[in-house]
Amino acid sequence: MKSELDQKQRRTPVLSREEEARRDLGTTVFRGLGRVVLLGGFLLGLAVGLVSFFFGGFGSVRTALESARPGGSGGPLDWMPTSGRLHEIEKSLEESSMFVVRLRPGVQEALTRFFGAGNEQAQPGRDGWLFFRKDLDYVNGKAFLDPVVQKARANRDRMAADPVAAVMQFHKQLEARNIKLILLPVPVKPSIEGHRLAGAPGAGVRARHNASFADFVTGLRSRGVTVLDPTEMLVDRIKQNGEAQYLQTDTHWTPEAMDAVAQVLAREIQPGRLSPSGGYERGRLAIEGRGDTQALLGLPPGQSLFGTQRVVTQPVSAGAQVWRPSSDAEVLLLGDSFANIYSLGALGWGEESGLAEQLSYHLGRPVDAILRNSDGAFATRQILQRELAAGRDRLQGKRVVVWEFACRELSGGDWKPLDLELGAPKKPEFYAPSAGASVVITGTVGRVSRVPRPGTVPYKEHIACVELLDVRAEGDGSLKQGACLVFTWSMKEQVLTPAARLRSGERVEMRVCSWEDVAQDREKFQRSELDDPALLAEPVAWSEGVVSQGAKRP
Repeated sequence: MKSELDQKQRRTPVLSREEEARRDLGTTVFRGLGRVVLLGGFLLGLAVGLVSFFFGGFGSVRTALESARPGGSGGPLDWMPTSGRLHEIEKSLEESSMFVVRLRPGVQEALTRFFGAGNEQAQPGRDGWLFFRKDLDYVNGKAFLDPVVQKARANRDRMAADPVAAVMQFHKQLEARNIKLILLPVPVKPSIEGHRLAGAPGAGVRARHNASFADFVTGLRSRGVTVLDPTEMLVDRIKQNGEAQYLQTDTHWTPEAMDAVAQVLAREIQPGRLSPSGGYERGRLAIEGRGDTQALLGLPPGQSLFGTQRVVTQPVSAGAQVWRPSSDAEVLLLGDSFANIYSLGALGWGEESGLAEQLSYHLGRPVDAILRNSDGAFATRQILQRELAAGRDRLQGKRVVVWEFACRELSGGDWKPLDLELGAPKKPEFYAPSAGASVVITGTVGRVSRVPRPGTVPYKEHIACVELLDVRAEGDGSLKQGACLVFTWSMKEQVLTPAARLRSGERVEMRVCSWEDVAQDREKFQRSELDDPALLAEPVAWSEGVVSQGAKRP
């Protein structure tokens, strides 16, 4: 009997962690007729794309080239587009492609319906579940602590790829001010719900992480950093009651899972070291929404493959007042969309019910919060850095800082070191309206921060930073000529705005107000900034968008 068991064990291959992950979370496999139909659909789509390019795209290129001609002699070189017009050619091709605009959603719906196929951004699971590709890449990808992997990322993406160095720098910066850091890496959806995207039978409920995650947590704890890892708790909750901990077609957790983490976090903070404060109340509100991953799949309007999901949130109030973050609080939460998901209405899942609100409720104390969708590796630290550089000490009176971010940031985020020096208030060199004022300005575009391509991020809105030069303000006699930094919408409802297409040298008109007037509502949205330390202490204006665009500066 023992001999037979030994022979069976010898025949069973031992899988590595990577092989095991690919088995559980692997790609879709097509067989037989499915492969024939899929290949035929691909060839048909390719043929239609070529035809649409010939009749529509080629004409657009010709039109764009004609508009790009600088004029003059009419010689052969006049047909060469300038670098500033290459963007217009690309835009014309994109907008005129019949395949992209009309056929791709329908083709994607057919591939998803009949073969369970996803795209480069979203992957269908079983029973109507959807997963974000970058989350799967984190779990299945190479060990993010491997020096070779980090060097390759730094060279390819021009990013700081070592999360340990960034965390330790932040830990020491806070420690110097007698502030405790609590690190809260939130596991991505496949780490907890991977059994719903199984590539092989028998994949059970268990934690799935990148190969470096355990070493990351252990290493930081050994160096004195408090790390609250909720992975096993969330897995145990599925095992105990069978209830999902993440939304079915969204990248984020359920209200119940978030609240459970908030309770554990409140206990970790140790209320005994905090000053006493008043209590908070919670209500119950049913919300029905569609997940962010549905939009990334690019299905046609009115599709019936994925529907809405109903959740019950718990809005927090302070007596008769709506809950708001308090700059005087002793706890500061830095968080990304996992903290924002039930707090920022634009995400589609309600307001006043997010991680900061639930933490405040369980502590019975006010909480300060700096929240920003995406870029959890640096975005909230960068906001903190800007405030300190401008002489506003956001860390004054703080005892605890909680830094929450999605685990996908460990393998894909920019972990750049950031100084947190408190600057002295100084006379600004950049113009911004005074609080409560609204001013029309004209200026020449200098620089514009990066803007993501629609469909590549799970958020519908994005804010960019525009640097305006030679600025003139209507009716403001104090400004004759100067510069201005403007935050403005660059993407709304997954559609680029005119501001996203601004180019250096264009003359524009905008109506602006002080960023401080809108920061409480706009701060949470995904945003990019100009990577220039010299601008950190400068005031920023806000504009809803470009009023008009003129010719380039002569």
